[in-house]
Amino acid sequence: MSHQLKGLFVPVTTPFGDDGEVDLDRFAEQIRVYSSYALSGVIVFGTSGEGPLLEADEEPALLEAAKRVLPKEWKLIVQVGRESVRASRLAAERASAAGADALLCLPPRYYALSDVVIANHFRGVHAATQLPLLAYHFPLRSKVNLRAELLIELGREGTISGIKDSAGDVALETSLRRDLGPDFAILCGKASVVAEALAAGADGAILAVADVAPETVLTLFDAHQAADAAGVAAAQASLLPLAEACGPKFGIAGIKAALDARGWPGGGDPRPPLLPLGNGDRELIAATLQTARIEL
Repeated sequence: MSHQLKGLFVPVTTPFGDDGEVDLDRFAEQIRVYSSYALSGVIVFGTSGEGPLLEADEEPALLEAAKRVLPKEWKLIVQVGRESVRASRLAAERASAAGADALLCLPPRYYALSDVVIANHFRGVHAATQLPLLAYHFPLRSKVNLRAELLIELGREGTISGIKDSAGDVALETSLRRDLGPDFAILCGKASVVAEALAAGADGAILAVADVAPETVLTLFDAHQAADAAGVAAAQASLLPLAEACGPKFGIAGIKAALDARGWPGGGDPRPPLLPLGNGDRELIAATLQTARIEL
């Protein structure tokens, strides 16, 4: 599996019109913008895509639009984790019917659940389709810590084929690589440790900052491939203020404001209850991009 899910994937945003409805044309156009970069694919309905704020009946049209414009060699990964096994399975089936290449799945997170129950959730989702299933490890948001022992068990039995680790837990990633081997896909989801994760054997990354600055992340990837330690360090350093603005500081609104600053179609206002940034914060976002030498 790792040979299929390598490189940089972008968690594409979901743009909305003035009426609050999904703007399919802008969504497709944003993916076309990304197609000019040496990426490996996109993720839809993830955190950056405001997946928790989308309705099930909005998903088929978005999936069809993504599949229609996706470069042939790219992978379409769909986040399908919901609170119930039933809802997650239905989301997985919608993704499979639309031609997804892999699934990403958050654990159920409202109720406090044991490892046994969480494992059975992943097993139920996996059984819904023939697609590879990646565990989405993001305890900052999900409040669920997917322990190494649980992930190794699910990996060994073939329930999960990989992980997106947005905790940036390189020790966890190293443990998974050691115990599950090279065919288990490990994708780093935290920009501040992506260089360290690649050095430790990660197959690639899924990064919100890549939504707004794919060229900077790709510079890091290229330097890593060339064993250019100085280049890796410089690219990693340049990512940090961008990642802060598009993550902990401003969140989804920051990502969309940065896309607006670049004149890219995936920006605009987030869906309520999320709020757009004010003018002062937008100016700060634009200045951060300019400092990182991102073309506006």
